[in-house]
Amino acid sequence: MIRAIIYAVLVCAIMTIGLVALDLNKDKPISVAPEKKELSEADKQLTKKAVAIQIKAAKTKADQVNPQQVSQKTTSITLTALIKGLRNDKGQIIAQLFDNPNAFNNNHFDQAVRTLVIPAKDFSGELSFNQLPRGEYALVLFHDENSNQQFDQTGSLIEGYAYSSNLSKNVAAKTAVVTFRDAAFRAESDKKLNISLLYH
Repeated sequence: MIRAIIYAVLVCAIMTIGLVALDLNKDKPISVAPEKKELSEADKQLTKKAVAIQIKAAKTKADQVNPQQVSQKTTSITLTALIKGLRNDKGQIIAQLFDNPNAFNNNHFDQAVRTLVIPAKDFSGELSFNQLPRGEYALVLFHDENSNQQFDQTGSLIEGYAYSSNLSKNVAAKTAVVTFRDAAFRAESDKKLNISLLYH
Protein backbone atom coordinates (compact mmCIF):
# COMPACT_ATOMS: atom_id res chain seq x y z
CA MET A 1 0.00 0.00 0.00
CA ILE A 2 2.80 2.39 0.95
CA ARG A 3 4.64 1.43 -2.23
CA ALA A 4 1.58 2.24 -4.31
CA ILE A 5 1.27 5.68 -2.65
CA ILE A 6 5.00 6.45 -3.21
CA TYR A 7 4.71 5.33 -6.84
CA ALA A 8 1.66 7.57 -7.40
CA VAL A 9 3.47 10.57 -5.85
CA LEU A 10 6.51 10.03 -8.13
CA VAL A 11 4.33 9.81 -11.23
CA CYS A 12 2.56 13.07 -10.29
CA ALA A 13 5.88 14.79 -9.67
CA ILE A 14 7.29 13.73 -13.05
CA MET A 15 4.17 14.89 -14.87
CA THR A 16 4.22 18.22 -13.05
CA ILE A 17 7.88 18.83 -14.02
CA GLY A 18 7.10 17.95 -17.63
CA LEU A 19 4.16 20.36 -17.81
CA VAL A 20 6.23 23.16 -16.32
CA ALA A 21 8.98 22.55 -18.89
CA LEU A 22 6.48 22.61 -21.74
CA ASP A 23 4.97 25.81 -20.43
CA LEU A 24 8.37 27.51 -20.26
CA ASN A 25 9.23 26.55 -23.84
CA LYS A 26 5.83 27.13 -25.45
CA ASP A 27 7.02 30.43 -27.04
CA LYS A 28 10.24 28.91 -28.40
CA PRO A 29 10.24 27.22 -31.80
CA ILE A 30 11.04 23.54 -31.84
CA SER A 31 13.97 24.05 -34.26
CA VAL A 32 15.91 27.26 -33.98
CA ALA A 33 18.28 28.32 -36.76
CA PRO A 34 21.72 29.46 -35.59
CA GLU A 35 21.75 33.14 -34.89
CA LYS A 36 23.42 35.05 -37.74
CA LYS A 37 26.59 36.60 -36.43
CA GLU A 38 27.57 40.00 -37.80
CA LEU A 39 31.09 39.86 -39.27
CA SER A 40 33.65 42.19 -37.81
CA GLU A 41 35.53 44.58 -40.09
CA ALA A 42 38.64 42.40 -39.82
CA ASP A 43 36.65 39.29 -40.82
CA LYS A 44 35.17 41.18 -43.78
CA GLN A 45 38.65 42.15 -44.98
CA LEU A 46 39.87 38.57 -44.65
CA THR A 47 36.88 37.35 -46.64
CA LYS A 48 37.51 39.91 -49.39
CA LYS A 49 41.18 38.91 -49.48
CA ALA A 50 40.31 35.22 -49.78
CA VAL A 51 37.91 35.92 -52.65
CA ALA A 52 40.53 38.09 -54.39
CA ILE A 53 43.12 35.31 -54.11
CA GLN A 54 40.68 32.80 -55.61
CA ILE A 55 39.89 35.16 -58.51
CA LYS A 56 43.59 35.82 -59.11
CA ALA A 57 44.38 32.11 -59.05
CA ALA A 58 41.60 31.39 -61.54
CA LYS A 59 42.76 34.19 -63.83
CA THR A 60 46.38 33.06 -63.66
CA LYS A 61 45.35 29.54 -64.62
CA ALA A 62 43.28 30.88 -67.50
CA ASP A 63 46.16 33.07 -68.72
CA GLN A 64 48.72 30.28 -68.76
CA VAL A 65 50.06 29.81 -72.28
CA ASN A 66 51.49 26.70 -73.77
CA PRO A 67 55.15 27.33 -74.70
CA GLN A 68 54.34 26.22 -78.25
CA GLN A 69 51.86 29.09 -78.51
CA VAL A 70 54.43 31.81 -77.71
CA SER A 71 54.99 34.13 -80.66
CA GLN A 72 58.39 33.96 -82.30
CA LYS A 73 58.57 37.76 -82.03
CA THR A 74 58.85 37.53 -78.26
CA THR A 75 61.71 35.02 -78.36
CA SER A 76 64.92 36.75 -77.30
CA ILE A 77 68.21 36.15 -79.08
CA THR A 78 71.83 37.11 -78.54
CA LEU A 79 73.94 38.84 -81.15
CA THR A 80 77.71 38.53 -80.83
CA ALA A 81 80.14 40.51 -83.00
CA LEU A 82 83.79 39.42 -83.14
CA ILE A 83 85.86 42.47 -84.06
CA LYS A 84 89.33 42.23 -85.60
CA GLY A 85 91.88 44.80 -86.73
CA LEU A 86 91.96 47.29 -83.83
CA ARG A 87 95.22 49.14 -84.51
CA ASN A 88 95.86 50.53 -81.00
CA ASP A 89 94.33 50.82 -77.55
CA LYS A 90 93.73 54.58 -77.64
CA GLY A 91 90.28 56.07 -77.05
CA GLN A 92 87.16 53.92 -77.19
CA ILE A 93 85.02 51.65 -79.32
CA ILE A 94 81.51 52.95 -80.04
CA ALA A 95 79.02 50.45 -81.50
CA GLN A 96 75.37 51.03 -82.33
CA LEU A 97 72.73 48.52 -83.36
CA PHE A 98 69.71 49.66 -85.41
CA ASP A 99 66.45 48.04 -86.43
CA ASN A 100 65.02 51.17 -88.08
CA PRO A 101 66.21 51.95 -91.64
CA ASN A 102 65.23 55.61 -91.40
CA ALA A 103 67.18 56.11 -88.16
CA PHE A 104 70.26 54.39 -89.63
CA ASN A 105 70.17 56.20 -92.98
CA ASN A 106 69.71 59.63 -91.40
CA ASN A 107 72.24 59.19 -88.59
CA HIS A 108 69.66 59.40 -85.82
CA PHE A 109 72.01 57.86 -83.30
CA ASP A 110 69.61 58.47 -80.41
CA GLN A 111 67.22 55.96 -82.03
CA ALA A 112 69.62 53.03 -81.94
CA VAL A 113 68.28 49.86 -80.33
CA ARG A 114 71.50 49.45 -78.36
CA THR A 115 74.68 51.49 -77.91
CA LEU A 116 77.93 50.15 -76.48
CA VAL A 117 80.89 52.33 -75.50
CA ILE A 118 84.00 50.40 -74.44
CA PRO A 119 87.47 51.78 -73.64
CA ALA A 120 89.85 50.47 -76.31
CA LYS A 121 92.34 49.33 -73.65
CA ASP A 122 89.63 47.07 -72.14
CA PHE A 123 88.23 45.82 -75.44
CA SER A 124 88.43 42.05 -75.76
CA GLY A 125 87.42 42.02 -79.42
CA GLU A 126 83.86 40.89 -78.71
CA LEU A 127 80.58 42.80 -78.57
CA SER A 128 77.41 41.21 -77.19
CA PHE A 129 73.80 42.37 -77.52
CA ASN A 130 71.44 40.28 -75.42
CA GLN A 131 67.65 39.79 -75.24
CA LEU A 132 66.87 41.02 -78.73
CA PRO A 133 63.66 40.10 -80.56
CA ARG A 134 64.03 38.30 -83.86
CA GLY A 135 64.24 40.65 -86.80
CA GLU A 136 66.44 42.65 -89.17
CA TYR A 137 69.35 44.71 -87.83
CA ALA A 138 72.31 46.77 -88.95
CA LEU A 139 75.41 47.34 -86.84
CA VAL A 140 77.86 50.21 -87.21
CA LEU A 141 80.94 50.85 -85.08
CA PHE A 142 84.04 53.00 -85.10
CA HIS A 143 87.27 53.41 -83.19
CA ASP A 144 86.99 56.81 -81.52
CA GLU A 145 90.72 57.22 -80.94
CA ASN A 146 90.57 60.74 -79.51
CA SER A 147 87.43 60.04 -77.40
CA ASN A 148 85.53 63.03 -78.76
CA GLN A 149 82.50 60.85 -79.60
CA GLN A 150 82.72 61.86 -83.26
CA PHE A 151 83.67 59.84 -86.29
CA ASP A 152 86.73 61.76 -87.54
CA GLN A 153 87.55 61.21 -91.20
CA THR A 154 89.33 64.46 -92.02
CA GLY A 155 92.63 66.04 -91.11
CA SER A 156 95.43 64.02 -89.56
CA LEU A 157 93.16 61.51 -87.80
CA ILE A 158 91.28 58.98 -89.91
CA GLU A 159 89.47 56.70 -87.49
CA GLY A 160 88.62 53.07 -88.08
CA TYR A 161 85.08 51.89 -88.76
CA ALA A 162 83.06 48.81 -89.69
CA TYR A 163 79.57 47.63 -90.55
CA SER A 164 77.75 44.40 -89.87
CA SER A 165 77.98 43.53 -93.58
CA ASN A 166 81.79 43.55 -93.12
CA LEU A 167 82.53 45.69 -96.18
CA SER A 168 85.98 45.32 -97.62
CA LYS A 169 88.22 48.37 -97.92
CA ASN A 170 87.79 48.50 -101.70
CA VAL A 171 83.99 48.34 -101.54
CA ALA A 172 83.88 50.87 -98.71
CA ALA A 173 86.06 53.27 -100.68
CA LYS A 174 83.64 53.12 -103.63
CA THR A 175 80.50 53.43 -101.48
CA ALA A 176 79.68 57.07 -100.81
CA VAL A 177 76.94 56.28 -98.32
CA VAL A 178 76.33 52.95 -96.61
CA THR A 179 72.59 52.44 -96.14
CA PHE A 180 70.65 50.20 -93.76
CA ARG A 181 70.02 47.84 -96.67
CA ASP A 182 73.78 47.60 -97.35
CA ALA A 183 74.56 46.63 -93.76
CA ALA A 184 71.41 44.74 -92.75
CA PHE A 185 71.20 41.11 -91.68
CA ARG A 186 68.42 38.93 -90.31
CA ALA A 187 68.62 37.31 -86.89
CA GLU A 188 66.16 34.46 -86.33
CA SER A 189 68.27 32.84 -83.60
CA ASP A 190 71.51 33.54 -81.73
CA LYS A 191 73.95 34.94 -84.26
CA LYS A 192 77.68 35.63 -84.55
CA LEU A 193 79.23 38.19 -86.87
CA ASN A 194 82.89 38.40 -87.88
CA ILE A 195 83.83 42.00 -88.57
CA SER A 196 87.11 43.72 -89.44
CA LEU A 197 87.76 47.39 -88.67
CA LEU A 198 88.80 49.47 -91.68
CA TYR A 199 91.43 52.21 -91.52
CA HIS A 200 92.25 54.37 -94.57
